[in-house]
Amino acid sequence: MRSINNGRVSYQYPDGRFSIHSVISKFQICFFLHVLKNTLETMRNTESNFDNIYKKVIKLCEDNQIVIPPVKKRKVSSKVDCFSSTQNFMDTKEEEMRITVYNVTLDQMINGIDLRFSQETLNMIKSIANVLELNVDDNDITILTKTFHLEAEMLKSEISLLQHTDNVPKSTIKNCDTWIKWLTEFNSGRETIFNNIFKMLKIFITIPVTSCSCERAFSKLSLIKTKLRSTMHQDRLDGLLTMSIEQKLAYNLNIDDIIEQFKILSPSERRMVL
Repeated sequence: MRSINNGRVSYQYPDGRFSIHSVISKFQICFFLHVLKNTLETMRNTESNFDNIYKKVIKLCEDNQIVIPPVKKRKVSSKVDCFSSTQNFMDTKEEEMRITVYNVTLDQMINGIDLRFSQETLNMIKSIANVLELNVDDNDITILTKTFHLEAEMLKSEISLLQHTDNVPKSTIKNCDTWIKWLTEFNSGRETIFNNIFKMLKIFITIPVTSCSCERAFSKLSLIKTKLRSTMHQDRLDGLLTMSIEQKLAYNLNIDDIIEQFKILSPSERRMVL
């Protein structure tokens, strides 16, 4: 079954799986990600950006008669920081908003981009773009053969054949859709001749729709949430849930180091922070 939604063409396979065949060039997305990250880093490192935002917020509050709450100096619990000399108190509302809201939000956004779009993924997308431009080097061949399990010499030969083919796609924005349609044109046999390129593009345009991470978290929560849930705090539940979801990391922990740390704790501290 096929449906079109928000510029995307969705396919449903007989076994219920979905894939998205995007009509938007993924190479443009790669470029915009780079621009977005640079913009966020500039905002994070330039104080004038925050100053302008803060002035606009102050003016908006004054125009709408919104009272700005004063800064509350809250002492940090001794369980978190037992040395008073290291505790820091905000003197102004501007400083508080910059440190606890503005900087934290930008840091999370920048780290989120690095986490979701690794350098390996971006290099792979750039290599795909070079293939569509028929301008590849040895590094691109190495990345693509390793990622998509292709034969390096066969891939080089297919690209060389395409470079001497007259009727390859000539659109100004060469995306995967144009190439897939050209390779699978009826009775052309191109998908067989250029088997490695066709396999590479077919895998590249298939993107899973379901949010596996969210579903995994909820399914693990139902397993952890037993009758003991009523006797534990939210922090302990979060810790157990994290350990259950990230089992691979938990299995690789050094048990001896954990035991040594547990031995030096006082009886009141034996319940370690998860």
